[in-house]
Amino acid sequence: MMNRLVILGAGGVGTAIGAALAEKYYEETLLIGRKEHVFALNLKGCEITGSVHKTVRARACEEIDFLLENTLLTAAVKITDLEKTLREVLPYITDTTSILLIQNGYGVKNIANRVLFGLVDPESIFQAIATLGAVLGAPGQLELYPGGLKAEKAFADSVYGEIFKDTFLDYKVTSDLEKAIWKKLVINSIVNPLSVIFRAKNKVIAEDRLNGLKDQLLQEGIKVAASEGHKIDITVKEINEFIRSDNRTSMLQDYFKRRPNEIDFINGALIGIGERNGIDVSANKFVHSIVKNIEINRINDKEENAV
Repeated sequence: MMNRLVILGAGGVGTAIGAALAEKYYEETLLIGRKEHVFALNLKGCEITGSVHKTVRARACEEIDFLLENTLLTAAVKITDLEKTLREVLPYITDTTSILLIQNGYGVKNIANRVLFGLVDPESIFQAIATLGAVLGAPGQLELYPGGLKAEKAFADSVYGEIFKDTFLDYKVTSDLEKAIWKKLVINSIVNPLSVIFRAKNKVIAEDRLNGLKDQLLQEGIKVAASEGHKIDITVKEINEFIRSDNRTSMLQDYFKRRPNEIDFINGALIGIGERNGIDVSANKFVHSIVKNIEINRINDKEENAV
């Protein structure tokens, strides 16, 4: 592997991807992240605990200030930051740059295609979904939960299609990524907002006492997906079994870090599509409103934390 591998957005998922690639392609891999995290990665590598226990040496810097020639740029920033982040790196994009998008939410490729129009061939813009849980406990320290990446077949057929082979990430290829995106969207529309409403980790959201609310959201999500031609076969019981790990959702991490969350691209997307297609999305509208107002209060420091 001679091409450069750059991971833009070394948060939890981005660091997991970067560490997996750095272990295999140290010289070619570079993570882009925050100052303290970059310093720790360069000094002592990435210390991984959880489903994997190892320390991986890695190279990192705070920003891209070099041409992305013969480069796979893996954009692992949140969907709320995707457009802004891509615009910031436009001066460094070349005709030999390929993009791998890894975001929660709906409409990821649409954002990238709009920003990169005329600069990157749409056939060089790929998408994958992360099925792992990853939390940065401290700079240079990653807590990893089982899972990996599920990529579209076009990426598997590209020159980069084998880069995740024989890494500690579970890497799968799907011929129907759109359906996989919808399935994850429906699951996220349940687990993520409830984790914020109840300030709870996944294992709490998996408890049966919340099944009634989860099922209302699930049935709406299934109907919205069906209205777009995607049959999603999943039950609340299967979702509970899938989310029993002791990690925080990305939306709950945003809450604690006082950052804007992805609710508009998850439940908000289901609401918009559902209303357009004549589907009742009242449960999604209810939790969207609650989480949106929690976000506003949290960011503006209007929460009451004591008697």
